[in-house]
Amino acid sequence: MQIHDHVFEKFISSDEIAVVVNRLAGEINNDYLGKELVVIVILKGAFIFAADIIRRIQLPCRVELLAAASYGPLMISSGTVEFILPDYQIKNKHVLIIEDIIDTGLTLSSVTDALQKFAPESLEIITLISKPAMRKIDIPVKYIGIEIPPVFIVGYGMDYDEAGRGLPDIYSKVPSE
Repeated sequence: MQIHDHVFEKFISSDEIAVVVNRLAGEINNDYLGKELVVIVILKGAFIFAADIIRRIQLPCRVELLAAASYGPLMISSGTVEFILPDYQIKNKHVLIIEDIIDTGLTLSSVTDALQKFAPESLEIITLISKPAMRKIDIPVKYIGIEIPPVFIVGYGMDYDEAGRGLPDIYSKVPSE
């Protein structure tokens, strides 16, 4: 499949994603049984994953959105994280950050540092995709869906220069092109 100037091939099917989403939702339901959650979705990439996981969380939860960016039109993190953090009223609340993909850890490190100032009772992270080989900052992630090597991926909310978000499967850039 061609997206802009690169060729991509199917990497993770929508069926595999559904299995992972169900597993992660089960873990969250068990871990937070009897509690309320404040879910903070990192936009834009995590919106599809968040919608699927939130529909499977069987707990009271308030959803908040946070636009954070570190890629721009590139295939690697720019190293600069941009976001504006509103006061989400999370003092003494259980907070779960939903992220699509963690590679360098820069975005989540910046976001979690900022959120800690609001004194949540707990603050955990869930990600569909983790690229541990790309980490620059070791950030604790409680819920990891799939670990992958350092390949560039699109689909299921993730994009390449704003294209490919609506694909139901996840595709990786073909390395030889």
